[in-house]
Amino acid sequence: MARADIKQHRRLQLIEATVGAIAAHGFADLTLAEVARRATLSQGIVNFYFTSKEELLIATLAHMVEEYDEFWHGRLARAGASPAERLWAMVEADFDPVIASRKKVTVWYAFWGEARWRPEYLRLCARLSDGYFEQTRALCQDLVETGGYAGTDPDLVARGLNAIIDGLWLDILVNPKGIDRTLAKQTCRAFLVHAFPRHFALDVAASAA
Repeated sequence: MARADIKQHRRLQLIEATVGAIAAHGFADLTLAEVARRATLSQGIVNFYFTSKEELLIATLAHMVEEYDEFWHGRLARAGASPAERLWAMVEADFDPVIASRKKVTVWYAFWGEARWRPEYLRLCARLSDGYFEQTRALCQDLVETGGYAGTDPDLVARGLNAIIDGLWLDILVNPKGIDRTLAKQTCRAFLVHAFPRHFALDVAASAA
């Protein structure tokens, strides 16, 4: 393995170990020693790649942002041509186990809880949130214009959908026995049926034609 590949592999090991440590213990009890233990590496290796715990945390959040961003963009690229299919692909991406495992959701909420006081966290989270909103808003605008939904505000629909997804993620975190990813997607579908009944009342693939 080339030196650059080894470096990338080690960084990813440490980031994944940090995700596991935050999911298990939160921010308060996170130490570089615990990260090293979970990564089965020495603490000296951790200090070689990250000069401080804060640097490691920023790298972990940046990695999660990139993973999430690439995931929903990938789903969007493989979706059908209609705005309804593309909007639904984004919803499905949000509740895919790769993205919406309870561990990942726990870590997301840990970072969001700290973002108010940590400008770099806020910048990374805002960039992701803004990009996701702009895409959902553009798809809602397309549905309004091409689907004959006069009087429907695409901004409000997009903000409503984004808020519902955030709330469902919180439900997955605090009430995992009461809601699962299938029910979460059904809840989003119910909202979209109300906003765009001609496109979401039936299966998206059939109704978007």
